[in-house]
Amino acid sequence: AFASGTVHSIKSSHRLSVGRPPSLKNKHKIKMSTKASQEEEEALVQTASSYCASNGILMGARDKSTNQPLGANIYEPAPFSLHPTLLPREAFEKAYEMAVPFNNVVHRAASKYEGWLRAAVKTAAEGDRDFTGKMLALADNVVQRGRVQNVALGILRSDYMLHCDAGASNEDEEAAQKRQFDSAIPLQVELNTIASSFGCLSSKITCMHQHLESLGGPTTGEGALPDNGAAEGVAEGLAVALKEYQRQREEHVDKRSGDADNDIDEVVVVMVVQPGETNSVDQRDLEFLLQQKHGVRLIRRSLNELATAAGMNNGDGDDFLGRELIIPDGDKKVAAGVVYYRAGYTPDDYPSDTEWEGRGKVEHSAAIKCPDIFYHVFGTKKVQQVLAEPNVLRQFCESDEEEKLLSSSFAGLYALGEGDDSAAVEAALSNPYGYVLKPQREGGGNNLYDDELVRELKSMSYDERGAFILMQKIMPPSVPGKLVRGGEIVYDGPTVCELGVFGISLRRYSSGNESGKDEDGNDDEDILLNKVVGHILRAKSVQTDEGGVAAGYAFLSSPRVV
Repeated sequence: AFASGTVHSIKSSHRLSVGRPPSLKNKHKIKMSTKASQEEEEALVQTASSYCASNGILMGARDKSTNQPLGANIYEPAPFSLHPTLLPREAFEKAYEMAVPFNNVVHRAASKYEGWLRAAVKTAAEGDRDFTGKMLALADNVVQRGRVQNVALGILRSDYMLHCDAGASNEDEEAAQKRQFDSAIPLQVELNTIASSFGCLSSKITCMHQHLESLGGPTTGEGALPDNGAAEGVAEGLAVALKEYQRQREEHVDKRSGDADNDIDEVVVVMVVQPGETNSVDQRDLEFLLQQKHGVRLIRRSLNELATAAGMNNGDGDDFLGRELIIPDGDKKVAAGVVYYRAGYTPDDYPSDTEWEGRGKVEHSAAIKCPDIFYHVFGTKKVQQVLAEPNVLRQFCESDEEEKLLSSSFAGLYALGEGDDSAAVEAALSNPYGYVLKPQREGGGNNLYDDELVRELKSMSYDERGAFILMQKIMPPSVPGKLVRGGEIVYDGPTVCELGVFGISLRRYSSGNESGKDEDGNDDEDILLNKVVGHILRAKSVQTDEGGVAAGYAFLSSPRVV
């Protein structure tokens, strides 16, 4: 979701890691802008909309008057920006450079659940007992029962907005806009650890813009359109995780006698989905890519279906095989090797205790989770705020330089409902347009701005404030944009954007103590996959605060790196 310094140029080495942006050398060089006639523009919209339909850049269609889904199998082009969105090269490359270090931070903090993560989230859990509190209770229960699966898969997406200082009162407007754009730095909006979506559609939007530019028509500027490997990178992460599960399973099967597979027909990836999902095309693209590129089958189930239909295998004393998650699939019986959450990130996904039962069944199983409950807890806004406190982040970084790189992306973040929060509350009440009030929620449409922020802060008790954090409002530079929905330009004017960078991490939790170090002081991490794979860029009008595409606030775009 949108939440609307100096850029450090630091190169760090990471084992099995790739932290570079796609090469921009001679990559889709664009000519200087030319103004389109109305006829040319209408033709470009028609071509772009046809490209979306032909290539599956689609979402569930909604009724224009009620905004309700028209049906399970009725689609329309996803909302998109007609042209790529201008983005400073330095900001783009820095966002890519931070992906692998943030992968590392997530895993190391999740590894220290009892020693650090639980305490970091405690205030938010107490203020938000019905959701964050239940997440923490589930994590506690997993620790108490013991984890049978020691490998975690992270399909992570760190989202950034550009931030710039206001121009001087006597500065020429055009000069101010150029200075603000050129000097803008990426500040982190959030780090998504669950249901990081639009990897597939974003890759296709990049191809659409590259195609439109190749036609030689009017453009909005010169620059580079970098390739986008998000879709294939996410699929690779799931495929490698499933291969690791199969390796583990074979080890346990070899140790026992009798019917080794207990009549298991297949080991699959299970995608946990919401009933009535309108972003199913992005999800199904991934399903088809897994089958075509990796020979991996993916099935879709809701939390309710997992609670009521899934069960545990008969392990005959083997802890791993005894906690295999077995799911009926037609006339087959399949084992969940990887459980990939595209639901479960909002309280709406848990309308009853049954859904929490389904989540618990997965967490206690032998399946590799994406994410497991510890990665999910890390993704709370409260953890983002705690990491920004002095001397906290360094313990999860490889070097002082890496800590400096990552912390330079932090906006102002302030705790509420713990200690003396009066200064933060007063600052927000006196200047509500400079802050965002953020709950422990994902999915867009949850943050509070301006007058809503004031009303909520004035009405909440001290303990209730603990469910929120206060964040500096990021002030991005605007660039021209034309936003298309339903085959027509619905907005033509200044836009701002949010860049998300996908990182994939597959690794084992440290086998020793919570320090993550072995007896010689070296990193005790077994990294199977750790890389940056692609990006998503979303554009919106300058009048819109929120920014989710699925929530209806933003439009898919691509970065034109200049």
